[in-house]
Amino acid sequence: MFQGTGVVSGAMVQTDLEATSAVPALTVDELAAATGVSVRNIRYYASLGLLPSPERRGRVAYYGAEHRARLDLIRALQDHGFTLQAIERYLSRLADDVTVEDLAMQRAMIASWTNAEPADVYRRIGRELRRLGLPRDALAAAQEITARHLDALADDLTALLRDQVVEPWRRTQHSPEEAAHLEAGLPRLRELTTEAMVIAFQDAANRAISRGLRLEE
Repeated sequence: MFQGTGVVSGAMVQTDLEATSAVPALTVDELAAATGVSVRNIRYYASLGLLPSPERRGRVAYYGAEHRARLDLIRALQDHGFTLQAIERYLSRLADDVTVEDLAMQRAMIASWTNAEPADVYRRIGRELRRLGLPRDALAAAQEITARHLDALADDLTALLRDQVVEPWRRTQHSPEEAAHLEAGLPRLRELTTEAMVIAFQDAANRAISRGLRLEE
C-alpha cells in the first residue's frame, strides 16, 4: 500500500533525499559506512549489474548519488523479501534515464509500513487475550477475516496512489526540491490513511452493532 517506515517525520525524509542528491564522490568504504551495506555486498551487487560501474580515478573507484540511491532501493526491496534475482528484474524495468529523485521516490513507495515484526505483535496480542481469559482461536479467526478484506483494500489504495499521484508526477519534470517535498509528504499520507481506516472501521463496527440490536428487537 502507501508503504513507509512507521511514523517518520517529513523533515527527516526530506533531509535524507537532499543528502542523497548531494552525495559527493565516495570510496567504497565511505559508501558502505553511509548506507550500512557492507563493502563485500556493494561489490557483489555491482558484479550482478544491480549498481552501475563506479567512476575510476587512477586505482581508486568512486561512487556517487545514484549508487547510494540504488543501494537504498535494494535494501527496501530486500525488506519486502525480494531475492536478488527478483531485485534484478525490478531494477531492469526502470527507465534508462532514471534519476536519483526517481529512485528515492521508488524507495519511498515500497518502504515497509512498520519496523515491527507481525509475528511479535500477534504473540503479544495472544498473551493479552489469554490474560483477559479470551479464546486465542478468536485471534486466528480475526486475522483470517482481516487479511481477506485488507488485501483487496490495500490493492485498491495502492492503485489509486499510483494512478492519481505517482504516475502523473513521473510524467512531468520536477526539481530535486519538489521531489523531496513529495517524498516528505508520503509518511504523513500513510499516517492519514491509517487514521482514516481506523475511523472507518469504528464507524462500520458501530453500524454493525446497531443492525444487530435492531434484529434482536
